[in-house]
Amino acid sequence: MKTADLAFSGLILALAVAYEAMALWMPQGSLKFPGPGYYPKLVGGFLIAASLGCVIQALLIRRPVCTAEPTSASAPKTVAGTTVALFGLLVGYGALLKPLGFPIAICLFLLAAMRVFGYRRWAITLLIAVGLTVVSYLTFVTWLKVPLPLGIVGDLVD
Repeated sequence: MKTADLAFSGLILALAVAYEAMALWMPQGSLKFPGPGYYPKLVGGFLIAASLGCVIQALLIRRPVCTAEPTSASAPKTVAGTTVALFGLLVGYGALLKPLGFPIAICLFLLAAMRVFGYRRWAITLLIAVGLTVVSYLTFVTWLKVPLPLGIVGDLVD
């Protein structure tokens, strides 16, 4: 299992470095006036950092050898169910994006996704979803000027 983790992490690291190299060829702009390559450069940096962390983790962590057969087949079903639920949430998000608008649709998506992944504390879940919604709105709509549909929020602001 350690070899598979290392191989996958290394592959993602190589892809992240290639992505970052392509992003660096794009016009960067500045912090005040970001160019089309500014955001991809940030994403590439995060991808490199995350995949490098996974490579280091795969190299350092020693897993115990397990010779016993798994007693339950529920783990694959749980992962498959979570994957299907997340895909359904993404489809729902895409369908609701235009009528509800980006802020409401992303907040509902984040709330539901955190519940699907098993986080059960409503107050913290709501706080995280609203916080990420505000950060993404400020980043994409206000700072980067991405023309996202605002739906109901746009009607209230205008």
